[in-house]
Amino acid sequence: MPRVVDKEAKKMDILHAAMHVFAKKGVVKTKMIDIASMAGVGKGTIYEYFRSKEEIFISAFTYFFRTMESMVSDALSKENDPLKQLELIMTISLDVFMHIGDEFADIMMDFWAEGIRNKNNVLLDAIDLKGLYANYRELIQQILKKGIKEGVFKPMDTESAASVLIASFDGIMLQWIMDRKAVDLRKIPNVLFDGFIEGIRKR
Repeated sequence: MPRVVDKEAKKMDILHAAMHVFAKKGVVKTKMIDIASMAGVGKGTIYEYFRSKEEIFISAFTYFFRTMESMVSDALSKENDPLKQLELIMTISLDVFMHIGDEFADIMMDFWAEGIRNKNNVLLDAIDLKGLYANYRELIQQILKKGIKEGVFKPMDTESAASVLIASFDGIMLQWIMDRKAVDLRKIPNVLFDGFIEGIRKR
């Protein structure tokens, strides 16, 4: 009988192999044959799943953030306290980066720099950061509005507050990417949460 190939599993194997090669050689210097070799498949097999290394990276980016969004969504569905919901968003997001985003963060910076260097709008537009930020702002705004309605948070401009929280997270991640030893992501959630909450909690 012919061997049945789990296409989704094979695709994930290729994505993981590509991330290792990207991290080692950089996005620009990586060739499809390098990815194929790391994945233990022929170059032709790679093209059955992806048309280019750029498409591989975009797929990895999408997978990474969908995984994080799914974890956050699942946790929030089990918690009704707006204070704890905000804490969950911070804790889970940083935890995902700490455990599976280390290598990916460096690759994303390399990929982004290449797009800017060569004014490659195809690369820059392919990763929908605008949409990603909009989704997180909306999610945080909903929690803040719920907290205000329940008397947990004081009245505020929820859109601006959500943007400030996301900007704090981005700044922390950028520092961590630049110097892993300077920032301990395990300590950040409590400090960030306490500082932010102190500013919005209703007295």
